Amino acid sequence: MQNKKILIAYQDDLWVRSMTTYFHGKGYRVETAKVLSEMIRKVQKNHFEVLLLDDEIEGLKACDVVSLLKKVNSKIQVIMISSEESLSLVRRLRGAGIFYQAMKPVDMEEIRSAVECAFEKIERENEKEGFLSFLIPKLSPA
Repeated sequence: MQNKKILIAYQDDLWVRSMTTYFHGKGYRVETAKVLSEMIRKVQKNHFEVLLLDDEIEGLKACDVVSLLKKVNSKIQVIMISSEESLSLVRRLRGAGIFYQAMKPVDMEEIRSAVECAFEKIERENEKEGFLSFLIPKLSPA
């Protein structure tokens, strides 16, 4: 599990510290980002597989940020922690490509379970790419 890396992009320092400590204890490598530019740079350079994302970073809504992150790294699995649960937001987030949406207040076991499922999805996708990958159709750029 040592190569499983999580990026936490969140505004609340107390929550970031508790999540960082929690996931370090579970054997994950964890880094944090508080500003959008730092988060994008880390996603681009450090090959994070899973991102825990606050519902707003520097005044930008997460649904707007997710589509940008997916362009930087299409395989990143985004788990958004939100205080809003409107149907229109859920539709926008799903359309942007999030993996999971959790609600505040944060339930650590729910987040841990979502992170484990995200890594399982990544492993399944990597197996597909390795096994007879030439048989799997790929999207070509328009």
